[in-house]
Amino acid sequence: MTAMDTGLKMKPLHVQTTGQGPDIVLLHGWGMHGGYWDGLVSVLKEHYRVHCIDLPGHGRSDYHGEQTLQDYADVIVQTMQQHIESAAVLMGWSLGGLIAQRMVLDHAQLFRRLILMASTASFVQREGWPHALSADVLHGFARDLLEDYKGTLKRFLALQVRGSERQQQGLRELKARLFVHGEPRQEALRVGLELLRDTDLRHELPMLAKPVCIIGGERDTLVPVEVLNEMAQLLPDASTHSIKGAGHAPFLSHPQDVLMMMKEFLPT
Repeated sequence: MTAMDTGLKMKPLHVQTTGQGPDIVLLHGWGMHGGYWDGLVSVLKEHYRVHCIDLPGHGRSDYHGEQTLQDYADVIVQTMQQHIESAAVLMGWSLGGLIAQRMVLDHAQLFRRLILMASTASFVQREGWPHALSADVLHGFARDLLEDYKGTLKRFLALQVRGSERQQQGLRELKARLFVHGEPRQEALRVGLELLRDTDLRHELPMLAKPVCIIGGERDTLVPVEVLNEMAQLLPDASTHSIKGAGHAPFLSHPQDVLMMMKEFLPT
């Protein structure tokens, strides 16, 4: 039973808010924290009120036993509603994008638009979905997590930049930021891998009636570029952008390209 089930009062998730203007909420990926958005935030805050939320058990957020995608979405929405002043733009990277899809599907009235950064409705291969990861990859990370979670996190970082034109530079940057806000909780890491492995939202995407901008890296090995177009075909109102030479973290390796795409999509 989670704290949410018992009705106990929980400490809100950590939120870093900066800037003035329309609200934008940013959700990071598995094993990371909101500090990875700092470069984008430094520019966005000039025209927007930006909220970086640490996922449960990540960064400076406590973990209360959240187990399902619904749990994650609900607790983030509860936190978000304490900070936003109007319907927000929501942007999620990787696992954060998976959670973001659930949030917009369940609480459409809270959001104006959705940006998916290197994210998808299904991270693993399924029938009719051949270009995603093999489930064996995530099974391997889940197994290794029990023996050496720090090493497993660092191997996951290497997978994120594999094949990108700035691979070594990108890996150094990812590793340098990994534990600056504390270590993620091992139980939250385990659950996050299960969400990446088991979640399939493809059948719900036709009901996601908000404008969606899908941004990915041309060389992303976690969310291959073919998936971007497959996602767009399932959504009522979507545009896709592939960044040449980028891997799984295009906002870190190619921030100017990402900002240009966001500028075209974001409301003024």
